[in-house]
Amino acid sequence: MFLADGVGDRLNDGKVLQNMTLEQIRTVIEVIQQSSDAYLFILDLSADTYILPEKATKRFPFHTTTIENCKETLQKVTHPADYEMVVADLEKCRLGEKEKHTLEYRWMDRMNRVVWVSCSGTVVTGAEGHRLLIGAVSELGRKAKADNVTGLRREAGFRLDMENLLRENADSVHYMMRIGIDHFKEINEREGIEAGDEVLRELAECILKTVDEGVKVYRLVADEFMIVDEGEAMRKEPRVIYRQIQQSIAAAAKCKKYSRFYTVSAGVFEGDFTGKTVEEMMRYTEFALNEAKRSGRNQMCPYDQEAYDVYMRKLDIRKALRQDANNDFKGFEVYYQPIVSASEDYKLIGAEALLRWKNEKYGNMSPAVFIPILEESGLIIPVGRYVLWEAAKACKKWQQYIPGFHINVNLSYVQLHKSDLMQDVERCVQEVGVDPESLVLELTESGYIETSEHIKELFKDLKAKNIDLALDDFGTGYSNMRYLKDIDFKTVKIDRSFVVQALHSDYDFNIISHIIDMVHSLGSVVCMEGIEEKEELSKMMATKPDMIQGYYFGKPAPADQFEKEFLGNAVSASVS
Repeated sequence: MFLADGVGDRLNDGKVLQNMTLEQIRTVIEVIQQSSDAYLFILDLSADTYILPEKATKRFPFHTTTIENCKETLQKVTHPADYEMVVADLEKCRLGEKEKHTLEYRWMDRMNRVVWVSCSGTVVTGAEGHRLLIGAVSELGRKAKADNVTGLRREAGFRLDMENLLRENADSVHYMMRIGIDHFKEINEREGIEAGDEVLRELAECILKTVDEGVKVYRLVADEFMIVDEGEAMRKEPRVIYRQIQQSIAAAAKCKKYSRFYTVSAGVFEGDFTGKTVEEMMRYTEFALNEAKRSGRNQMCPYDQEAYDVYMRKLDIRKALRQDANNDFKGFEVYYQPIVSASEDYKLIGAEALLRWKNEKYGNMSPAVFIPILEESGLIIPVGRYVLWEAAKACKKWQQYIPGFHINVNLSYVQLHKSDLMQDVERCVQEVGVDPESLVLELTESGYIETSEHIKELFKDLKAKNIDLALDDFGTGYSNMRYLKDIDFKTVKIDRSFVVQALHSDYDFNIISHIIDMVHSLGSVVCMEGIEEKEELSKMMATKPDMIQGYYFGKPAPADQFEKEFLGNAVSASVS
């Protein structure tokens, strides 16, 4: 048996996975994961890529479900004293010296607490020829049904009780309320684990004092509790219970002269429990609790089926994005929109690279929908590399026809903070052979621009490599001129929304004129975005921009169409 929790028997010791594609194996694992408390994983030993379930990213400090540079990530998660042992055993599996990986060691959770785990796996050879370690990580402490900190039954006990209750007497359940401590991680980090345990004990007491006899209370993972009201009649409304718990917490804090104060959020599921499973109730209550936290914390949110459906669709889109990204970026394509000179009869001088995605299930999806999902999942890092490489190759090709042609590539704040951007850019320049001065990296002002020392140093290194920076969508965010000073942007791009205002307001027109004058005084240039009509161009040219971009000169187009429509004459002249 190669998987923990008994699910390995279903796969016949891993033989059934032999010679399957990575995506087929992943599908099998995802199905089995639904009925397992363990964290099922796939470790591509050949590519050093680690694939694990989403629930593991909530419990442990993994930033995404698909992790490149597995050894580096495991070093952050594994206890320092155990890391070398784990890596050495995995290396033997990679080299073919071992076909099994079975170890007990320590991981560190998101609150930097030690969690003993049992990792068990078997090596199989996938259809792609890669050696894959397929297995599961189980928390040794999860098997405990009772919690020594709070005296409550744990998640294992909750699952066992609810499986019987939902199967035999679902009509008797009135509601389930999931409660979580707001910013619990900060309590542990600031005051220590002992203080965190004290808060858990105190909250358990507050809950038990509030609920009526017969209402069941459990402690789930970390800082979360579950209240289950079942019987002939509901004892108290969920909102009443929640408010009374809040009052009890406040009273306890007052008795201690507010030496420590915390708040709690809650998600509650009410309604028909018939046909529901424990896994569904865990998902629904977790979703409702997260909605309460996303809405500002210190409040209770009821489960909303419509909102949950939207959330699940988002997860489905993320899965499709991940599959396409892992399938050699199938469905992804880079479009290009022309950028023209405002001072040379609107001569073509560059283009902005824009990501598009078409999926068999979802069709052509708006970047406004799929790009935030790429960012949240971390997939923007490999997809961003793909865009950079494609844009650099196109730029090098088109420079044969238009010397000095430049390409603008958008950067996500995730790439800035969670990837080695400098290394990616240097590798791209070297491998593609493009002139670094031809690349312009765009940062969106309306996004999160942090002028920390780390970011400043990164931008300084980029400038040292002759790679220019552009501030995109100027006018949609803080419109802070400080960015130009702190980050030294070569180009400022005026957003169309700002342009539209200026077209209908002399006041806004004058503001744009003054902004452009200031940008010029700082030694930077201005690209005006969103020019769609000839009348718009005529009026806005009076503000003296350096470059123009907009539908009037061309919509974004695939590389071959861009070349045909916008470089046609230059290509013909070059050929002749």
